[in-house]
Amino acid sequence: MKGRTKIPLFIVTTILILVLISFGQQRYPAAALGLIREGYSWVVRIAEAPLDFVSGIWENYIYLINARQENAALRAKVSALEVRIMALGEARGENDRLRAMLRFKRAYPDLPLVPAEVLGQDISLVFKTLVLDKGSIDGFYRDMPIIKPGGIVGRVIAVTPHTAQVLLITDVNSAVPAVIESSRVKGIVKGRGDGNLSLEYVKSDENVKMGDLVVSSGLGGIFPRGITIGTVRSIRRPSHKMFAEILLKPGVEIGQIEEVFGIGRDVAYIR
Repeated sequence: MKGRTKIPLFIVTTILILVLISFGQQRYPAAALGLIREGYSWVVRIAEAPLDFVSGIWENYIYLINARQENAALRAKVSALEVRIMALGEARGENDRLRAMLRFKRAYPDLPLVPAEVLGQDISLVFKTLVLDKGSIDGFYRDMPIIKPGGIVGRVIAVTPHTAQVLLITDVNSAVPAVIESSRVKGIVKGRGDGNLSLEYVKSDENVKMGDLVVSSGLGGIFPRGITIGTVRSIRRPSHKMFAEILLKPGVEIGQIEEVFGIGRDVAYIR
């Protein structure tokens, strides 16, 4: 666009040069020639001003278009990187969980542990259960203890060839014979349905402290002895009651279970 506008300016310039030559032959004063040159410079400025303005708008427009396209490309790259970071974070979390599972299995070499993954979780008002991706063909059976690093998860209440349903330890229908590790005070851990546990049938005068670790006692024939259940969160000793009211925090974060172990049949429950 700007190149085509040079033609009229060339014509104007040629005419002015001829006029200057003519004036030179007639020996006009230098002042007159100066005025002519000054006028020529203003003609050029006036002629080029609209063209520069239009050219500037065009160049700015092209620049904005390019900048917009570049910004869109950068945003796409940022989104792709964010997805990649999330995927890497998920992979890192999975690796950490699997390493913890491996360490747990090595820590209990006497337990026949069978790994499984969680397919789904039912936390309805009726039951608190998990569905696992292993069933009877994998050695899972009714009342099979389900554990993971951190402690007891629950027990199998129904099994098919390829799946198993687990009643969570926090369900109100769950009961696990337990013992306070430090004082050896025995009781029954029951689910409360709200994510917490209660240690029941412990007399008010028994030696129980905040933070005490509660483990499975091995009684009842389901859970092996010494598996973590939880820690004492609160204690109340009502004067009009024989038993203390003890709440436990589960050793396992029930809402974040993804991988578990089932304990095979060949296990010594009381050692």
